[in-house]
Amino acid sequence: MVQRLSFTSEVPRERLFDELSKEFARAGWEPRIHGSVFVAEDGKSYSKLLVALLVILGFLLILFFFIGLLFWIFAAAYYAGAERRKAFVSQTGDKLYEAACSDNVSRTVLLNVLRRLSEARVAEQYAEPVKLIEPTPEQAYEELLEFYRVLYGTLAPRRLERDLKNLEERGLSREEAIKALREKAKL
Repeated sequence: MVQRLSFTSEVPRERLFDELSKEFARAGWEPRIHGSVFVAEDGKSYSKLLVALLVILGFLLILFFFIGLLFWIFAAAYYAGAERRKAFVSQTGDKLYEAACSDNVSRTVLLNVLRRLSEARVAEQYAEPVKLIEPTPEQAYEELLEFYRVLYGTLAPRRLERDLKNLEERGLSREEAIKALREKAKL
């Protein structure tokens, strides 16, 4: 689930991004800076236990050649389809930043940097993310679809449409359904 937060910082953007780069690199992530956006990526987000289980089942069932081979194929497909773990920090105002983290590891690293900076009285976290401009219905749908892609991967469009249809059956218009799902996802 994508976790978002907003914070202010008295530190210049370059220093903040440098601190974030050091901390994410220390955690084994690949940090990059693109203008006013900081991006950190890690390996794929997958369950090592599930891959190991599928490989072991494939090995145990090798006597039944096709079934064992099928489990190995499932393990490879699961790993290949896994999304990369990501963290984004972008400057949205003079001293205002928005952050999005795809998992708890990236959120913890980000909060550790913010905690260290806040102890020096140069960064403060807002209680809620700041919404600068209300998106159009099309933009809201695309944001929601991106959120669903993080959660459901390739099944995201079908899952989103199913959830929208369920809300529309309860009497909401499509725009109201999109808005309700965005509020539920805290986008």
